[in-house]
Amino acid sequence: MKSIRLIPTLVVTLLAAAVLAACGDKKPDAPQASAPAAAPAATDKVVIGVYGGDWEKNIRAAGLEQYAKDHHIQVEIVPGADAEWLAKLRAANGNNPAYDIVVFQPDSVQRAAAAGLLQPLDATNIPNLAKLYGSVQDKFSRDGKTYAAAFSLGQLGLAYRTDLVKTPPKSWLDLWNPEYRGHVAISSPTYAAGLQFFAGLTHALGGELKNDADVDKTFAKLAELKGQAVAFPDSPGAIQTLLERGDAWVVPYWDGRVFALQKSGLKVGFAYPTDGPVVGAANWVIAKGAPNLANAYKLVDFLSSDKVQKSFSDGSLYGMTNRDVQYNDDLKSKVQVGEEAYKKLIWIDYETATPKVADWSTRWAQALGNGK
Repeated sequence: MKSIRLIPTLVVTLLAAAVLAACGDKKPDAPQASAPAAAPAATDKVVIGVYGGDWEKNIRAAGLEQYAKDHHIQVEIVPGADAEWLAKLRAANGNNPAYDIVVFQPDSVQRAAAAGLLQPLDATNIPNLAKLYGSVQDKFSRDGKTYAAAFSLGQLGLAYRTDLVKTPPKSWLDLWNPEYRGHVAISSPTYAAGLQFFAGLTHALGGELKNDADVDKTFAKLAELKGQAVAFPDSPGAIQTLLERGDAWVVPYWDGRVFALQKSGLKVGFAYPTDGPVVGAANWVIAKGAPNLANAYKLVDFLSSDKVQKSFSDGSLYGMTNRDVQYNDDLKSKVQVGEEAYKKLIWIDYETATPKVADWSTRWAQALGNGK
């Protein structure tokens, strides 16, 4: 109905402008007031891309399906991953994209925002943005605009077998402890945990990824780990198997996944490195040209609420970004959350890292003898 009413309104506006111009009432040098931005058209659906498996299960349980019932709209949930979504957003280029909302990792947010593929977010349309930790949200600002609503934070630290390790690790540099010789597992930069570990190690050595000399120092240190490492896992399943078998005593891994292994009965602990855990964040973005923009704003606001985030945290065992989240007692005693903790997180410089990952992976293999 709204689209039908717009037609006569537009005609009247054009006729009025023509009459004014003919009568000489329009002054060429008079400043023209900018028209207010039109409100997004109302629709009856919204399409959201989420990660599959447990992630999808947890976000559904956190209220996604109930939201659809309560608001009488169709919420189309599409499992997938960053690479697929980013490719489709590039193909659409802001013209009727296949998704209204997707969950992106920080590097995907950065690339999509730089390419002009995301809708800027603000507290006017998404009030709960104001409740998200500022130290995290600052990472998703570009040219004064915010392009993501941070959601869950997986912090890479050190997982270790509590029954096999006499001296628990505290720092990234503890991986070189002779006590762990032959029982350390590390991943290459081609895997997310490996790239995050590489960034954490560079930071622990006092360097930054953007400085080639600092990266050279990191590789020199990695070369000293040859013989200390037993395996080079490239997936969560591989890491879990190494820990379960006791082949690996210490391995860089994410806090939430370690807490889940604890719940399953595995004798494993987790240490947030004193020289800084490395963050892996899941963040909501809205596609530029989203066909269901009004519903996208409302759904991202809902997903950013403390109630939804608390429920997701209960299932995923990760820290969240809304400062009002009340964690359950068990998780509260384990996870490091809050502004002070989040200010200490190490964020990967993806503008530097992404173009160099292939080269770093080659150098990583050379430093560690191709994993042999």
